[in-house]
Amino acid sequence: MDEETVQFKVAHNRKYSTEHLWYQEKDDRLMIGVSEFLKFEIGEVLRVILPQAETEVDEGDGMFSIWTADEKLPFAAPFSGLITDVNGEVEYSPHLANESPYDLGWIIILEPHNLDLELLLDPDEYVDYLAEL
Repeated sequence: MDEETVQFKVAHNRKYSTEHLWYQEKDDRLMIGVSEFLKFEIGEVLRVILPQAETEVDEGDGMFSIWTADEKLPFAAPFSGLITDVNGEVEYSPHLANESPYDLGWIIILEPHNLDLELLLDPDEYVDYLAEL
C-alpha cells in the first residue's frame, strides 16, 4: 500500500495548538497565524476574515476565520485578551497565509490577560501530534 508523503515546515521558535495555529511570543503579546500543515489538511486558504484591532476576546471567543474552497473555519481564542493588531495584508492577499505562513502570513497579535503557554505544544510535540493524525 502506498502512502502519500506530505512535506511541510514547522517553525521552531513558536508554540502550536491542535487546531494548527502557531503562537510566537513577542513583548508579552502573541503573534498568531496558521501552520503550514493546515493547507495540506483543509486546502488552500482563499479568504481570511479578520476582527477589528482593539477587540477584546474571552477564551473560546472567535479570533478570526479562514475560508477554503470547501468550508469556513472559525478559530477560537485560547486565552482571553486584547487583539492589538491585525494583518490587513492577508485579508487582501490570502495567498500569504499559504505561501508564507510563518512570516508575511501572520494573522493577528493578541495581548493575553493570563498567558499560559503550557496549554500549547512545543514544535516537537506538534510534530508528534501530526504523526498521530
